Amino acid sequence: MNDELLEEEQVGWWENRNKNTALILTFVTMLVAKLLSMMLPARFFYDNRRILGMSIGDRGVKAWSGSYETAANVFRSINVLGLTTLTQWSWILGLALTVLIFFMILRLPEPDMPQVVFLLACVGLLNIYIFDIGKDVIQFAFFFAVYLVLLLPLQNSMVKILLAAVILYFESKVFREYYILIAALVVAMYCILVMFRQAKKLSPHGKIVAMIVSMYLLVCVVMVVSRVVMPGAYQQIMTVRSDSLDGRSSDVANATLINNWIGGNNTTSLPLFLINYLINALRMMLPFELAVRSLQYLPFFFFQLAVTVYLAHLFGKISEIEDEVQLLAVAVFLGYLLASVIFEPDFGSWVRHESATFPVLHLLVMSRNQRIREWKVSHARHAELPRGSHSAVSKG
Repeated sequence: MNDELLEEEQVGWWENRNKNTALILTFVTMLVAKLLSMMLPARFFYDNRRILGMSIGDRGVKAWSGSYETAANVFRSINVLGLTTLTQWSWILGLALTVLIFFMILRLPEPDMPQVVFLLACVGLLNIYIFDIGKDVIQFAFFFAVYLVLLLPLQNSMVKILLAAVILYFESKVFREYYILIAALVVAMYCILVMFRQAKKLSPHGKIVAMIVSMYLLVCVVMVVSRVVMPGAYQQIMTVRSDSLDGRSSDVANATLINNWIGGNNTTSLPLFLINYLINALRMMLPFELAVRSLQYLPFFFFQLAVTVYLAHLFGKISEIEDEVQLLAVAVFLGYLLASVIFEPDFGSWVRHESATFPVLHLLVMSRNQRIREWKVSHARHAELPRGSHSAVSKG
């Protein structure tokens, strides 16, 4: 009897070997990431130092308003341990939130090796750039709240997506104003995804192209409508990137700025703004220019490329997604992506902020239909079918 139990345990470990390996390496990755973060130049933690100083009342630090003040107040209120240094905050938050990720991994199905690598890359990025005293860890907390909503045992997906939008709207009121735009785009993207889910006759490649076109047209409509209905918000959207770039252009150390390829006054010309928006969106999702600038940017390039490939695969197979939670996660992430193209001034900020969406991002990546083996099986089935028969696959 004991031999049989031992055999069952061994089989269970082997069948879940990738997941168990990821669980073990999660804390190893955290340790390595924290040690690496201690070796990074001080400029990487400029915002963190300001928020730390504001939270402990350091008179040598100039206090800023807005999201900086909000973040400082949050950390001041939760600082029951009396932490006073970046290192202390980094290790305490890193350990606590990595434990949280550990339990998030426990509920995942067995991943393949590329998914394990992606998962550990997220853990590394989070522990270097996010799990510290700063604004991004607050963003992580809001997306974790969205994650909990998506997992609620509710049958009505529209209710879930509306609750997620309410959380993001609340964030716009207390933390970052532009999240009101993300909230609206999340709901709109869910409606678009539902529409394409019914379009079973389109080929996978056709769905990818149609989805990209639909997302771009959505942004165009939002901008045209906001110019008439909310002129104040419209003007803020038109100028936010240029204002941010103006503030960074003198920083010679910032080599990853996303400057517009087509010059002109993007703050007054909507057609020019929308053209550069499309170009910048493609650059952010396929950052080849980042890969050729320096070898040190290659990890960020491959991370972003992985996100893009996983997302594109879901575009092509949108009718075959059986897990409603994954569909909702795609809608939330796409809403965040569409707004981020407007606001992100450089590739470094984009990858850092993107990694803070991990609670939602991992739901669209860490699933059975994103395993390479499943891709091959699905591709083989589609190849065997005559043209126009894709609906049979989606129901099979």
